[in-house]
Amino acid sequence: MRSIVFVLFLFTKSVFSHVALRSGRWCFGGCETVVNYANFNDTGSDSKKVRLCEGILRATSLYLCIDEYCEENGRDAWLQDTNETCHQRVNASLPPHSIIDKYGPEERAEIKRLSAEEAFTWPTLSEIVIPDVKIFERAFRTLDAAYFEYDIHRIYGYAMLYFWAIVISIGIGSRLISTMQSLRQDEWQRASIDLEDSNHMPTSHSICSRAKASLKRFITVPATFNNRCSQPIGWCTIPTRVQSLTIFAFVALNVILCSISYRLTDGNLYWPTYREQLLRYVSDRTGIISLINFLLIWIFGMRNNTLMWLTGWGIGTYNNFHRWVARVSTVQAVVHSIGYTIMVCESGEWSNFRKYLTKHYFWNGELATVFMCALLAFSVYGIRRSHYEIFLTLHIVFSVIVLLTMYYHVWIFGFWEWNSFVYSCLAVWIFDRVLRGFRILAFNVRFWNTKATATYDTDSHLVSLRVPCDNSWLRPQPGTYFYIYVLNDLLYMHQNHPFTLAYVSTDIERPDLQLPLSPLSERPSTHRADSSDSSESDALLQSATSSSNKPSLVFLIRPYDGFTSRLAKRAATCRTSLRVLIEGPYGHTVPLRTFQNILFMVGGTGIAVPLSHFSSLLSESSSVASLRIVWAVREHAFLASVLRVFRGLFEDECVELEVHVTQDVENKDDVPADRMKGVKLIPGRPDVHNVVEEVASEAGYERLAVVACGPARMADETRKACVDMLGRGFGGVEYFEECFKW
Repeated sequence: MRSIVFVLFLFTKSVFSHVALRSGRWCFGGCETVVNYANFNDTGSDSKKVRLCEGILRATSLYLCIDEYCEENGRDAWLQDTNETCHQRVNASLPPHSIIDKYGPEERAEIKRLSAEEAFTWPTLSEIVIPDVKIFERAFRTLDAAYFEYDIHRIYGYAMLYFWAIVISIGIGSRLISTMQSLRQDEWQRASIDLEDSNHMPTSHSICSRAKASLKRFITVPATFNNRCSQPIGWCTIPTRVQSLTIFAFVALNVILCSISYRLTDGNLYWPTYREQLLRYVSDRTGIISLINFLLIWIFGMRNNTLMWLTGWGIGTYNNFHRWVARVSTVQAVVHSIGYTIMVCESGEWSNFRKYLTKHYFWNGELATVFMCALLAFSVYGIRRSHYEIFLTLHIVFSVIVLLTMYYHVWIFGFWEWNSFVYSCLAVWIFDRVLRGFRILAFNVRFWNTKATATYDTDSHLVSLRVPCDNSWLRPQPGTYFYIYVLNDLLYMHQNHPFTLAYVSTDIERPDLQLPLSPLSERPSTHRADSSDSSESDALLQSATSSSNKPSLVFLIRPYDGFTSRLAKRAATCRTSLRVLIEGPYGHTVPLRTFQNILFMVGGTGIAVPLSHFSSLLSESSSVASLRIVWAVREHAFLASVLRVFRGLFEDECVELEVHVTQDVENKDDVPADRMKGVKLIPGRPDVHNVVEEVASEAGYERLAVVACGPARMADETRKACVDMLGRGFGGVEYFEECFKW
């Protein structure tokens, strides 16, 4: 029985193999490939293109081969395409297919058979030939394998787009679910707790809540490893665990798809050995996938990324995706370039390589790879962090060079086939720039006439930048950020930097801007500090001129190097008027109003985040019952200014401010904290873990939003504390990080 099954299997395989051979899409090409080994001398022309199109002997040999080995289906279409090619090349037509009508079975049996041994000598013939079955099969399988690889390269390249489409779809779905829950103000299911037994911690009492808590604890909230996410490890940063898993899956997919589905054939006419075939196929595969990844690089690198709004993921998430797709694409480009370089050198040593360097597509491809590597080298965390202006300038220049050289590298394939991805990247870039322009115009149609006021205080080492926004069409939201260009300095006017909005200083002329950002101390109905409570440092937060009625965006800026250092120097001597461009707002507002309990862990100018949310969270429509801020600040002067200008906010009964002054020992007497019941001054740095644990225990069953904005170490400690609370059964803890990550 087994022998019968085996014989049937062999018979079926041979039948289908024969059918595939005769009806395969490359049957006609197989005949053409073999016939082209011979040089027929009946045209009297030295031009190979002329001989291929006008030669009677060649056409007759080609038609007889097709008639013998191939089915008639598709023959006329193939001949028509070949004929059109001849018209384009030499303005000639192929001889008609009817020239073989006079060759019957007997005449064909007498025609010479072209063997592989003779064909490989590139003979010059003055007679009709028909390729023998062995060399025809080799030609057919060579083409079939080559074009199978070509098709699979493209399919695997598109798999990169499908992968990210799935990832984005998951993000959109998660955001929709979260939005629906926020609109309904549904609370997460809590674990039941025996309130009379303090030794029992909350445990989930529903499968859904346990699943959500576990997802947050093990996947979405924690760092990948070592509890370091915001803090760099050497010259690199590690994304969150969910981002790392996504990136790992993407990298693994690229490695797998660059390592499988290679159809290696014996007797291949193009590349005789398996090594040559593998070298060619791997080089082509990596080059094609690398180019398709270009589109993802440009999409993820957009400032005006619609995907941010759809998924709710911040720019830091997409920056991580942008960098890792770029790294994968660069490695693939290197493999592609090395593979082709090896093939060129092996076919003719160094002299052949120098010959190829004169071909524009070859040296443009080599240059594209070199500049892609340079982009990676100048984009490491240390350079991005310490020399942002240099990084940004080189990034733009090198990116333009990569696109340009890649355009000429694949131009040999035609206007659209592979350059479509280059055009797509260019379209994304133009679309982003157009939207940037619209954002600038939306802020002020007379964009050249936006004048900001910069004030610098030496005690608090802080710059306050006020930008009038009375002409803005867009209403700023808490937690959003703006890109600022300073036009006064012609050398640096192209540079722009993101800054989180602290608040909007408003008055009754623009009531639409009073909520949710303006400090209560600037509203007519709110208590103001006595004149005795004020100091010169309050100019950082108060209006530039008492007579001005224009609402203004207020940014609190800590000067470091580059742009912020130059801004501080300008404002150091006196209040400085600057001509600026404002691009924004960007980002999205965290839905904190749906939480009963909120904890802000902030450091330095990170106080801008709770300030921007204050009025919204303290409004009558808000469900916030407890709002606690733990603020680590260096200078008493900065603290004093914030307390004086925003004292109306801190006097609210549900607000508690815990301040840790970490360095400054002067100006203590200027801090009015002892007269404000909701403010505590505590020496030393905050114990982040204990604070989060205390607030989580007080929240109990209720939802708790923990928002971190400050130094990297504080953010990582806050993240770790939230993960620990989730592990102890506090499933309602939600972690948000308001940091702009490069």
